[in-house]
Amino acid sequence: MNAERFTVRLEAYWQSIAIYAVTLIVYVMGQALWNSTLQQGLVSVVLTDPIVALLGTFVLVSVIAVVVNTVTKRSIIVSDNGITYISRFHERTFHMHEIERIMMGGERRTRVRGVFSVVRIYIKGRRRPLRVRPGLYDNDTQLIDRLMKLRAQVAGRTV
Repeated sequence: MNAERFTVRLEAYWQSIAIYAVTLIVYVMGQALWNSTLQQGLVSVVLTDPIVALLGTFVLVSVIAVVVNTVTKRSIIVSDNGITYISRFHERTFHMHEIERIMMGGERRTRVRGVFSVVRIYIKGRRRPLRVRPGLYDNDTQLIDRLMKLRAQVAGRTV
């Protein structure tokens, strides 16, 4: 059984935290210089300022997203026998005989680094397909290759 594990990538969350935090710091320092309070050695942050509140909310939401994604440790295992979704709290396996079809493609407005933005996996007995966004996982091109091989197996089985 040839299986590969693909974990969720967290670098986008860290980048957003860094960008929002730096922007917040630059804005607060700019406001302090504008109000001439920095010369007195005092930086007063007005939390009622809408921009400070908005940037602070962005930083807080990004930190919460990093913590949640770090705790859940989501990953996908693609093997010759099917697909397994794993998180810290739950594991779900879809075997080859359960998979009806795999559709590759994506929405034109959300191309992620040249890979398919969405892969839809139709499962027997499920109303809606599973949606995999390869751009969110490490080794996204390798994940696409594995899903293409699985798609060929499913297509060969049904013909």
